[in-house]
Amino acid sequence: MLEKINLYMQLMRIDKPIGFYLLMWPVLWSFLIASNGNPNLFYMLIFGIGIIVTRSAGCIINDYFDQDFDKKVERTKNRVLATKQVSNPEALILFGLLISICFILLLMLGLKIILFAGFSLFLLVLYPLTKRYFKMPQLILGLAFGSSIPMVFILEKDMIDTNCILLYIITIMWAITYDTYYAMADKKDDKKIGIKSSAIFFGDKDITYSLTLHYLALSLFIAIGILNSFSMIYYFFLLISALCIIYQHLLVKNRIPYQCISAFENNNIFGLIISFGLILNYL
Repeated sequence: MLEKINLYMQLMRIDKPIGFYLLMWPVLWSFLIASNGNPNLFYMLIFGIGIIVTRSAGCIINDYFDQDFDKKVERTKNRVLATKQVSNPEALILFGLLISICFILLLMLGLKIILFAGFSLFLLVLYPLTKRYFKMPQLILGLAFGSSIPMVFILEKDMIDTNCILLYIITIMWAITYDTYYAMADKKDDKKIGIKSSAIFFGDKDITYSLTLHYLALSLFIAIGILNSFSMIYYFFLLISALCIIYQHLLVKNRIPYQCISAFENNNIFGLIISFGLILNYL
């Protein structure tokens, strides 16, 4: 029984929390900005649980659709669905259970965000399928990862404003950036098996386009600061975050797979630095 639970945990990527963090940072930014630094703690708790449950469900449905591809990729060949350590019916039951928990959490927040929640679920299921037909599935990932932002603004402000739109655009560009670095690690295998990715779509310009998107996202953070008259401490932390962008560029410049993964993971630090800047600004 314990061994089976451990396999379920692996399927949900509980042992690899980087995905939870990358989902969490945009939500935290949204709560801080939408509430002027005084977020509703109950809403934050519900969203925190929701992030864990949603990301876990996303990993399950991704592995369910990709299991035949995963067998052919060195990095993913040992995933539990690819190796049949967990059966397809088990995976779908677990996915359904997690989605049910998401629905219960949604009821606790009220029905005014139901349309956005439905959109988020649609993107959650759509993303793994787009890797077969859409040249840049990372765009869908960005839309999915940012889909909680309007929910936060509706709950905290009862409206979607300029800050909300800018944060959504930032999250999309940021997600394309870090997931392109992630996809660069699998670029050769993905070409062989016919999987689409931004790393393949960008071709030899994969690093250049990713770097440009990251700096554009940073420039929109500056715009948010100007729009809201943030203090200099906020801009100081933006400057520190720029060092992360430079460091990631150095990691990926030779396109060595494990260094590309390191660049992807470093975006957790980028998100943390931005969060510190916002928190200290409001303090």
